[in-house]
Amino acid sequence: MRQHQMLSFATLVGFLLFAAQASAGAVTDLYRSGAYGLPWNATKDAIQAKYPGGKWAQNDKGQEQYCAASKQTLLKLPAPHQSRELCFVMGSDGTLASATAVMDASLPSLLAIVNRCRTTFGDFDAVVRDQQAIQSRSTAMLWTKDKQFVVRIVSENDTDGRPLMVSYTVADEPGMYTDGAAKVSNIPGSR
Repeated sequence: MRQHQMLSFATLVGFLLFAAQASAGAVTDLYRSGAYGLPWNATKDAIQAKYPGGKWAQNDKGQEQYCAASKQTLLKLPAPHQSRELCFVMGSDGTLASATAVMDASLPSLLAIVNRCRTTFGDFDAVVRDQQAIQSRSTAMLWTKDKQFVVRIVSENDTDGRPLMVSYTVADEPGMYTDGAAKVSNIPGSR
């Protein structure tokens, strides 16, 4: 009996340690040196050299953004859930601030990236929703626990809820994406 209790306790402690390791610092561990083969101090020229054939434009916030077609594996997901385009936003210091992988606009792609992020980084802890519509037309799930980096998944949907756009972003300037985010908790009974 006592041996069974010790084994149960050891299993519980091991599970808790594993769960803590899965979310504590996982984003930093994965993206500390950069994203998609580019360091966070990459310049416009370095980005363009690594991903030729793209186009520079300003994003909806007036920041310089470079987008190029590119098939990239995302968090070891299978080929159907690769990126089709990468977009890089320049930060306030003139270097790479965020990297976004645009995926196929499908429910399977959205579910694949959300589930992989939850198993890799733990539960998301903030959301940004379209507050202009009765049924939200866009949702962004954010992982903000690692203070230096933020991970964001965005889904923009049609009136029937089908994805029109699915993207996966990592940024080393978290403030770019956390404005207007509402903190959430996935712990039952908490707010």
